[in-house]
Amino acid sequence: MSVMTSIDESVWGARADGVSALERELSRLRRSTGTRTTEHGVPVARACVLNLVVFATRESHARRAAATIDVLAARHPSRAIVVVTDRAPRDKTPELEMHCHLPAPGDSQQLSYEQILIRARGDCDQRLASAVIPLLLPDLPVFLWWTETPPLDARYFDELLALADRLIVDSADFALPDRTLPRLHAVARSGHGRYGVTDFNWTRITPWRELTSQFFDVPAWRPFLDGITGIRVGFAVEADGREIHPSQALLFIGWLASRLGWSAQESLAPSEAGGLLFDMRRADGPEIQVRVRPRFMRGLEEGDLSGLRIQAEHDGQHAEFVVKRAENGSHATALVTIGGRGVAERTVPLGRPGVGDLLGEELTIARSDTIYEDALAALVALT
Repeated sequence: MSVMTSIDESVWGARADGVSALERELSRLRRSTGTRTTEHGVPVARACVLNLVVFATRESHARRAAATIDVLAARHPSRAIVVVTDRAPRDKTPELEMHCHLPAPGDSQQLSYEQILIRARGDCDQRLASAVIPLLLPDLPVFLWWTETPPLDARYFDELLALADRLIVDSADFALPDRTLPRLHAVARSGHGRYGVTDFNWTRITPWRELTSQFFDVPAWRPFLDGITGIRVGFAVEADGREIHPSQALLFIGWLASRLGWSAQESLAPSEAGGLLFDMRRADGPEIQVRVRPRFMRGLEEGDLSGLRIQAEHDGQHAEFVVKRAENGSHATALVTIGGRGVAERTVPLGRPGVGDLLGEELTIARSDTIYEDALAALVALT
C-alpha cells in the first residue's frame, strides 16, 4: 500500500499547526490571490456551496481526489478536506498534520475555493472527526467520499458519517464486494432522515438497467418478464484473473431481484475462476439460476459489466434477451431471440463516465436512493 511518508507542499500547500493557523493561512492566501488577480484585471470570487470530506489511505487516491475536485471547482466550488491516514510506522507518536492551499483557478473567471489536507500519522483514528468538525463551513451540506472499502465496524467511520448529508463510495474499490455491499445496506437504512448513500458503480450500470427495462417496454415481450428462468452476467477481469471485482454484476442482480420480487433460494456460492453460481426464486414459485462469470476483455476496467443474458419462457416459447459489450467498451449490441429466431438487434452507445463525471452528479443529490437501497437489500438475503 502506498503511503505518504512526506508531504509534497507544491501539491498540498504549506503546513499549518492547528485549525487557527490553518484558517489564518487560508485568509492570507485569499488576500494574496485577490491582489494578484486584481492587478491583472481579472475578477476573483470566493465560492463554496458545499463541504466535501474525502477519506483515503493511499496517496494515489488522495491525489486523484484532489485533481477531481479541482476539475469540478467551477460547477461545485467547495471547501474540500482530504483526510489521509498513514499508519506506518506505528511506533511514532500519533500526529495530525494539516496543509492548505487555494488551487490555481482558470484564466478567465477567477474562482477561489479551498483545499485542506489532514494527514493522520500513527493511531489517530479517534481524533479524525474532531479535527474535521471545526474546518467545516456552517450551513452548507457535507458530502463524505470514502475512496476504499469503508471500515463499517470502526468508530471513526461512524463519527465521520455522523457529519455527512451524503456518503459516496465506489464499490469498484472494495476488497470483498460480495461481503461489503450487503453490509452497506444497514448503513443506508440507518441513515434515513439523516444522510443518503450512493455508489459510483451504481451510476456506471445505469445504461445496463435502462437497456434491460427497454426490452420489456415492448408489449409483445412484456409477458416474458414474468417468466424469467435464468440470468447470466459477465464482468471484466485482468488476463491473470487475480483481481476479481463483481460488484457491478451483483448490483445489477440485486436491482433486478428487488424490482421483480425475487427471493433468495440459497447463499452466494463460488463458481469457476472467481465467478458465482446460485439460485433465486420468482414471486410465483419457480427457481431462477443465476451465474456471474468473469471474462477477460481488453479495454475495460476491472469489474465493468461485459455482457448479460436473460432467459425466459412464455406460452411454450423460449426467449433470450442479450446485451453484449464491444471489446473497446464504447458500445453494446442488444439482441432478442424468440423461439430460436432473432427478432431484434440494435447497437447502442455506452457512456464511460470518469470519476469527475460521477462525483459531479452525486454532489447535486442529498436524498436517499431507495432503488439502490432495495438492490442492496436483495443482496443481504444472499449472504
